[in-house]
Amino acid sequence: MATTILTPAENRFLQLSQQALALPALTRLMPLLRDHPTIKDSSDFLPRSAREALLEQRVDWLKLSSSAWKLLADSPYVINPSNQRLDWRHCALCHKPVRYEYHVVLRANGHKIIVGSECVKKFMSDEMQYLMTITTEDNIHAVAQYDDLTEHYPQVPEILWDPTALPHLPATHHRRQRWVHNGTAQTVTGYLQHRQTTLPETQLRPYLSEYDTLTTLNREAAIAAEQAAQRRVDRERQLAEEEAQAAWDHAQHQESAAVQALRAAAPYQTYLRRVANLMAEHLPLAAFKAQLAAVTMPAQLQKLVNSYQLGVMATEFSRNGQITAARLQIVPRYLVADLNRLTQRRARQRQRDWYDDLFNAAIGFDLTAPDRQQRLAQLQQPWEGQQVPAQVYQDCQTLRDQLTAGQSLPRTWPNAVRQAFTQRLAQQPTTGWVPAKKNHVTPPQLRQLVAGKADFSAVATAYHRLYALPAEAEATTLSALQQYYLLLADKRAERESVTHALVQKLLED
Repeated sequence: MATTILTPAENRFLQLSQQALALPALTRLMPLLRDHPTIKDSSDFLPRSAREALLEQRVDWLKLSSSAWKLLADSPYVINPSNQRLDWRHCALCHKPVRYEYHVVLRANGHKIIVGSECVKKFMSDEMQYLMTITTEDNIHAVAQYDDLTEHYPQVPEILWDPTALPHLPATHHRRQRWVHNGTAQTVTGYLQHRQTTLPETQLRPYLSEYDTLTTLNREAAIAAEQAAQRRVDRERQLAEEEAQAAWDHAQHQESAAVQALRAAAPYQTYLRRVANLMAEHLPLAAFKAQLAAVTMPAQLQKLVNSYQLGVMATEFSRNGQITAARLQIVPRYLVADLNRLTQRRARQRQRDWYDDLFNAAIGFDLTAPDRQQRLAQLQQPWEGQQVPAQVYQDCQTLRDQLTAGQSLPRTWPNAVRQAFTQRLAQQPTTGWVPAKKNHVTPPQLRQLVAGKADFSAVATAYHRLYALPAEAEATTLSALQQYYLLLADKRAERESVTHALVQKLLED
């Protein structure tokens, strides 16, 4: 017997909510949902990819949709005065005539619909059902009062309705968290059951103050957990690198002298680095091959690998994040291993750089709203940016102000983005905001750094603000910058030959 994946009411609910969710996978399915009210697992119009997406994400989409709506404050509940069903209006979801109308509005754009009581219970959030009960049984003005309350105390909905709030709070404080929840719920319910114009500030104060304390404890525990996890990851990566290095060393001993000479040759290393850089960009195959054609292949590699084989490896890396080239038996295994190692290293560096840039665009740099919007738009273009939901970029527009006001990172963000921001926030000073520092620097970035700066002290200050390289690399970089300014001063004063001659004498001595 065919199983219904999506009922007509669920279908209409997703269509009405889609604008507020901004979920790429759901957006791609919209034409299919509009054309087919009921979707079953046996429907012949249903592509396999759409079927898998619905089965895997349908529940999550409906849950997110339920939080996108709220009761309309000025007219949340209306009873049709007629006893004739033909005079009743229809529910926007199930299309049945309803005498008891609940007017709900999409938070994102203000779009209003009428929903019957059964669909409210079936589709809407716990928060809305709670307000529905108070509105119909006690106080028609409860929604307006609730909106006023949450505008003044935005942490109240999190306390009452977010089951994942304070996820890192130590178990020893869970009793305090329950006390905050129960006290807040009792206070809010008492306030909403009667029409009032004065907020229950005195009654709420002890619970909100305690919640602020618990939020601080949760943040500290989260940072400690992140640091412990990072230490484990670092240790595992170190062990993996040691094992890989040991395998590498063993393989080197087994190779012929000719292969060792090839792998050590500068043209071989340079070419593989350039190819790895292209693969790490996750370009479409046609674009990858077009750019690959502009990279000159050393003569000693031309008999070992061709553009088709490199295209296969690029596609494999885009799909799996690694290169094994199991299908390409004639390609030397050492070449595959070299390319896999370099590409993964470059991909990790690109990802870290992208997180640094996103953090700085949202928090680290003092930007005007248009400049921040422009930088965030630029960060959406590369492959790394395309993996992040559009809502993250919208949140980043105001994230700095929200964090300054004591709010936490959005809980709807992907875990990897939240972890990246949490690590960088842990390195911030106690007051103010500073950029996340990059762990490497390129010649083009150095040229941009020295542009418009008159002396070495100014560029050194800018360097330390933006970069934190390993000690040896940092010493080399700063030495090069200092020599650049010394040479520039000699050139302007037309004393290069004299200076060079004197340095040569000092070196001879």
